[in-house]
Amino acid sequence: MEQHDAYSNTNDDAAELISLTDLLATIWHGRWTIVVITLLVTAGGLSLSLLSKAYKSEGFFHFGGPIPKDQQASDGIALADYKRYAASYGTSERFVDFIQDKKLASTEGVNDLRSAFSSRNGISKLIEPIYPFTKVDAKELMGQPKDSGNNVVGLRINYTSRSPQLAQQMAGLLGRYAMDSIIYSIYFDALHFKPDEIRTKLAKLDNVIISNRVQLEEYRRKVTDLKEIIARNRGNSTSGQDGRQVVTIAEDSARYLPPGTLLMATEVQASATNEATLKAKREQQQNALLLEYYERAKLMLNATKSGETVLHSLEALKASVFKDKNLQDDTVKEVYNMITVDNQTAINLYLNKSRFIAGPTRPGYSTARPVMMVAVSVLLGLFLALIVVFGRKWWRDNKGQLSAQSITAH
Repeated sequence: MEQHDAYSNTNDDAAELISLTDLLATIWHGRWTIVVITLLVTAGGLSLSLLSKAYKSEGFFHFGGPIPKDQQASDGIALADYKRYAASYGTSERFVDFIQDKKLASTEGVNDLRSAFSSRNGISKLIEPIYPFTKVDAKELMGQPKDSGNNVVGLRINYTSRSPQLAQQMAGLLGRYAMDSIIYSIYFDALHFKPDEIRTKLAKLDNVIISNRVQLEEYRRKVTDLKEIIARNRGNSTSGQDGRQVVTIAEDSARYLPPGTLLMATEVQASATNEATLKAKREQQQNALLLEYYERAKLMLNATKSGETVLHSLEALKASVFKDKNLQDDTVKEVYNMITVDNQTAINLYLNKSRFIAGPTRPGYSTARPVMMVAVSVLLGLFLALIVVFGRKWWRDNKGQLSAQSITAH
């Protein structure tokens, strides 16, 4: 029995040795096949890595102040407003309008950007909002700081392209495009509704002037009557009791005023009403100038789709509105200066202070990993080569048997 077990173990060892020998022999006979397939797969993987290499540029675009410039917040864009602006610049139609206005359709890389806008995810991963107060801050500080807003203070912009220069240029273009779209949205809202607001104000001022005219007529009649009363009673009083007082009766009281005092009070009221009328007329004249300016601005807005173009065109538009106006007139000059200050403030905020404070970077390294790709390709090539070699051996060893079984089956 012991001899039989020893004999069996010897045969198993021999079988394992024979199997290992056959395995190594098969690999040796198919060595050139293994080498060729491995080299082909490796070359293919390396070529794919080199062809698909990409460079990622990143930049941080900062808003230089409260946007719109007349909002009460201390900095950045209120979240509700930002969502409106993002909905606008996130559309491919808006991007097409922008590149057509700026004549960028033939610029290298723009078609790739256009494809990114048309993709399923759009540009949500390319342009991301930056908040001054994040969830990590809330966790560390155990709550939001008192009196701190969480407006969007900037944008994190990244873009990946086949060359570092193109990646940097397209990231910069995205920042410029986002700010341009925000400016356009702001002026689109303002210029579309401003003329109607001014017309309403002009109508109200007209009513104020009419009402003041009616009051002035009343005061003039009252002054005339008082002068007649004073003249009629000037020499009729002996003791001073007959012409000394005029009785004015209210609903629950009575006042006794000297005629001279009442005349003076009426004249003062008439003077104040006249001043209010002159002030209303001045405002009316200024608003008429503003209406002309904003109506032309609205027409200009319809002729372009770029916020930057609108902003730069407002100064030329102002010059055309005031070229035939008398700038020596303080009323006209005040409106002229007001528009100038408003335009310069907008340019300073939207185009000068709102800018990249970091980047867009010019990447020095590709996002592709050729060494890793070569290693993976070598392993994959070896695996495929071994499958081919052992598959071919199995076919040679079992070809006759498979043929016999096929004949028997028929």
